[in-house]
Amino acid sequence: MTVFNCRTKMKRSPAILCFVLIMVIFCQARTAMATDIAKQKFQNILRDSLEDLWTGRSFGPELISRQKALKSMLSSGAIKKAELESMMEATILSILNRHKTSRYTLKALPEQFNTLFSPHLNWKEMRGIIWKELSSAADPDNPFKIKVGTLAPPGTPWLNLPEDTVIADIEALSGKKILIQIYGSGVMGEDPDVLEKMKTGQLDGCGCTALGVLGACPEASVLLLPGLFNNYEEVDFICEKFRKRLDEAFEKRGYLLAALIDTGFFNVFLKNYVSGLEGLKNQKIQTWFGILETTFYDELGLKAVHVKSPETVSALSSGKFDATLSPAAWMLGMQAYQYVGFYLKPPLSYSPAAVITSTDIKDRLQKHLGVTDVFAQNFQEMLVSEFITLEPEWKRQIRLYEAKSLKAFETKCGMQALTFSSEDMALIKKAERAVQQKLTGKVFSAELIGDIQQTLTDYRKTHNP
Repeated sequence: MTVFNCRTKMKRSPAILCFVLIMVIFCQARTAMATDIAKQKFQNILRDSLEDLWTGRSFGPELISRQKALKSMLSSGAIKKAELESMMEATILSILNRHKTSRYTLKALPEQFNTLFSPHLNWKEMRGIIWKELSSAADPDNPFKIKVGTLAPPGTPWLNLPEDTVIADIEALSGKKILIQIYGSGVMGEDPDVLEKMKTGQLDGCGCTALGVLGACPEASVLLLPGLFNNYEEVDFICEKFRKRLDEAFEKRGYLLAALIDTGFFNVFLKNYVSGLEGLKNQKIQTWFGILETTFYDELGLKAVHVKSPETVSALSSGKFDATLSPAAWMLGMQAYQYVGFYLKPPLSYSPAAVITSTDIKDRLQKHLGVTDVFAQNFQEMLVSEFITLEPEWKRQIRLYEAKSLKAFETKCGMQALTFSSEDMALIKKAERAVQQKLTGKVFSAELIGDIQQTLTDYRKTHNP
């Protein structure tokens, strides 16, 4: 009855009805305003958090406290995923234009991002947002092309993995506005030819073998020293410990080190059986990657014949040389294995492979896209970080390919493994030490090799070779 009377009075009193409507509108407006204020607060926390993540700064206590509100709004559904993605796009675009990141910061970013935003938004989704914004200035009818030359043959993990992952991802995430084109099998020439084409702007990058590493950054040739490493665990440990120093060495010479992977451990492959070092001295051995190799051969008293890497197969088949120091995976990939019947173990040296690009790619990006210097720098670092992220899986696949190659040579091709006497191996060790002494200060610094050897000594105290 009370409700009836109230409704009756409301019908009879326009003033009361108007008042109620005004109060409803006022309450809705206050709610909307509160929601807007809350979303603006969320946006501010999001911006401050992303700025710290992008620049590598640690979260301060005050921001950590504010992030509780951010997580609360996400968990309660006050901010929907679509709203979060929209805010991310707007925020990251502003950050790309104002704050620089680095490949080292980006390496840690996926885990840090997921800790703060998962399960509402994960790094894979954020990566897509970043690439969308990075490529937003590009014209789909005039894509930015990055051209890379390499000796690596198709059908090998050096090419297959990046083509199927990073390169395909960047093309898709950028809407085909950023393209990476690979010219394999030496069609652009050997590594020195590729490096020269990079200087003239014909190419932007090189997938380097030992030859390219020596040419681009002599300091990095320290990794090629015969007998330096016993296994891949030592390789990974040293490359991680000295990565920044290697990056800086490449950059001083005008290159960015986008990936540091493996050419592999090098075995001597022979056409003819030899019983020891004296027998090897009667063979003609190929030299193809430069001063470390030739110095080593000189110390061993071997007859070296210079043959360019792309000509290896034809030179082997024609008898121009009888032996070569090469990685097993390369021997398989280039089909050179069919011309040899023996290989020496253990391997005599390790060689890295490197993916490098010119430091002026940032300037080319800035000019092509019409963006700020900061934006172009961030683009460059994001591009480099994509290849760095791929390194662990890249190396795993190369090493599997190497092991399978050696096994296939023996079980399917009848190739025989040779071992030299302890006396011969002692002479080889003596030659290895002589190479280091002769090239220290000439190709790489005494400080660098000294630091690497001390680090290896410390590492080996707790790790079996």
